[in-house]
Amino acid sequence: MRALSQSVRRLWLILAGLLALASGAIVWFSISEEKRATASDNLLEIALQEKDDFVYDLAQLAPEQTRFFRYPVASSERSRLLVQRDAKGVIRTAFASCRACYSHRREHKLFRGSLICGRCGSAMRVGNQNEHITSDKSCVAVPVPFSIDQNRVIVLEQAITDGLQIFTTANNAAAQKRVVALETR
Repeated sequence: MRALSQSVRRLWLILAGLLALASGAIVWFSISEEKRATASDNLLEIALQEKDDFVYDLAQLAPEQTRFFRYPVASSERSRLLVQRDAKGVIRTAFASCRACYSHRREHKLFRGSLICGRCGSAMRVGNQNEHITSDKSCVAVPVPFSIDQNRVIVLEQAITDGLQIFTTANNAAAQKRVVALETR
């Protein structure tokens, strides 16, 4: 009888230990997932000066992290761009807006590591470097060409200024549509 109660006690201790270990693993996993999901949300934006290239050490960019940087477009306006490393380690750079939502660009934000559209509230996919983004592809952040050299991502100033033409063309086309609509009334 005594041998049986000791073996039952051992079994209960082992089960309690396994349960405590499993509970600890679940808590650790949920905390680490939350930290990883919000890791990008509170990073300061990197401000560039006019005519500067964007150069960023990839050792500072963890998987599933996004970093904003700003480039001066005019004396009072700055264009916000981003560099992102996805879960597989793929690097992407893009304007922090899609073509359709550029007028709402100041309302776009990072939430849990995703770029959220200020117009429709959905998560914006970041386009691949060679992807051609048309105006009918909604909520896809417009990619910016970049290169990687010595573990640094490099976005040339010329690529940024050339890429901004997409948005000025889209804004001019939208303004012309509004004028035509007003004239036909």
